Amino acid sequence: MNIRFTPSRIETWEELRARILAETSAFLTEGLRQPEFAVRIPTIPSGGGRFPPSLAAAFWQPVLSE
Repeated sequence: MNIRFTPSRIETWEELRARILAETSAFLTEGLRQPEFAVRIPTIPSGGGRFPPSLAAAFWQPVLSE
């Protein structure tokens, strides 16, 4: 999936809404088609502790470097 934002012109609210819906639909469709590529977000129950700094670095580094 390769979606590019091109700020070459001003969009109306209707065009913006349609574009965002199309991008979201494409993202969800691709995620359902290939779930093995989904990014799993680690969770901890509220009040159950904290993530170690090494886990935060291991999670965010690939997410932010794409």
